[in-house]
Amino acid sequence: MSIFKNIFGKKKESGQPSPGKPRFYAPDFDKYDEFGQIVTIFDYTLNPDFAIANKAAETINRLFNSVQVFKNKELYETFRYLRINKTDIKKFDRFDKEIKITLLCIASMNGNGYSREEALKRLLEIQTQRTIPFILFRLADWVAPIRKMAEIAIQKLLVAKNTTYFIQNHKLISWLLQVKRTDLSVLYNQIINSVTQKRFAPEQLKMLKEGDRFFYFKSLAKKGLLDNELINQMQTDKYYLIRILLIKHFDKVTNKKAVLTKLLTDKSQKVRQGAVNLIAKQEVNEYETVLRELIFDNSTSVRVEARRLLNKIFDYDFIKIYQEGILNQKQIIGSILGLSEVSDKSKIPFIEKYLDSDKARIKTASLIGIYNLDNNYGTEKAYQILETENPVSTKRAAESLLAKQGIDFKRLRRLYDLTDSTGKKIILRLFNQFSGWSVAGDFLKALTNNDKKIQLMARVFLESWNNYTIRLATNQSPEDKHYVLSWYKKTNEMGIKVPGNIPFIFGEK
Repeated sequence: MSIFKNIFGKKKESGQPSPGKPRFYAPDFDKYDEFGQIVTIFDYTLNPDFAIANKAAETINRLFNSVQVFKNKELYETFRYLRINKTDIKKFDRFDKEIKITLLCIASMNGNGYSREEALKRLLEIQTQRTIPFILFRLADWVAPIRKMAEIAIQKLLVAKNTTYFIQNHKLISWLLQVKRTDLSVLYNQIINSVTQKRFAPEQLKMLKEGDRFFYFKSLAKKGLLDNELINQMQTDKYYLIRILLIKHFDKVTNKKAVLTKLLTDKSQKVRQGAVNLIAKQEVNEYETVLRELIFDNSTSVRVEARRLLNKIFDYDFIKIYQEGILNQKQIIGSILGLSEVSDKSKIPFIEKYLDSDKARIKTASLIGIYNLDNNYGTEKAYQILETENPVSTKRAAESLLAKQGIDFKRLRRLYDLTDSTGKKIILRLFNQFSGWSVAGDFLKALTNNDKKIQLMARVFLESWNNYTIRLATNQSPEDKHYVLSWYKKTNEMGIKVPGNIPFIFGEK
């Protein structure tokens, strides 16, 4: 209704419309602030009154350029039903250049083939990078002449000054290979060839976003153009996926030991994991020193592989190594975790005393180490962690262990009343993970908490439970029914809005 009110507007302040000739007024364009509203006001750009048409066009230009990423299907579904014909497109010439480009881009997504063709012709006359995505979209057009026109245009745009723009639109370039209507692989390769002809200096690469740099290096690797300079840039790039890409193309590296040694000490766990897996294909002896460091790594998979590779060199006593590491306070976290992986339950007392450490990460490592050696005893320790004051990170580790093992609902419900906000959130997440009939009562109870974040979490979980109950096939116990309905009654008394079908779910009218 608000749109129609805006369209028809109110009477003019002075003067009345002639009898039998209703006067229409433009809406307040300044009130439009969403991309989808472009469809509502597009007809006004064709209005013979230039003031109205220009105001509408300015608004559309603002809304259109507020979008960061354009997607072919979404744009087509949005603009396909606009009433645009070839003669209408001529009217766009009366607007400023930037506005004209926007209107032509929109018209190029129209369902009318003649309109699309005319809009594309006009776009090709304008030499600007803004038009490139919309020319690319027409490569998938179902009208063959339009596709051919777009293809020729893109080939002409493959010049050095547009290289960065093509890189920045790499998602659209990759989209070309997904087009089913025609085979665009040849054009795709032409674009990749154009992109890889330009070499960026390190300072120029820093100006590109992470994903853009990844596309650039991936294109170079695909074309087999990696050299020592590029490899050096890749191994020092801040984006970890680029360093992983280097690992995938390690066969192109000439100074393998130097590069691999650097990657083995990378700050990214995924990079270190990929790098340590490469050692098996190299001369393992050359990496003994760095492998002796990696057996203390924070990553389980890295520690395991490092130990396996070291055993090819010598029969190491890892239990002794890890115990000495703990006693000497050397890489104590990796030592605790490593010891739990190579020893047995007899080492639990040795590790357990570090649960009293004043450092959260050491406490967490100790808890995980105990669980590794004895799941049941580790689970009991996890409950105790939640029952006492502990750092958030250690409590979250306890949550993770309980999620593996299963939970004691009654024990956690008693604990819920005693623990802090962090503990309450952990317990609610555990209830949500294991679910069942009775957890609705726990979520209803949490809605009465004063903490807004706990209330929000409880409401999300309760809505999820409400949708999930239709798939539950287990029987309800009288205890579950009483627990849920008692908290349902409590929330109603407090005026808290909750799903009204809960009594029905539990057999109550």
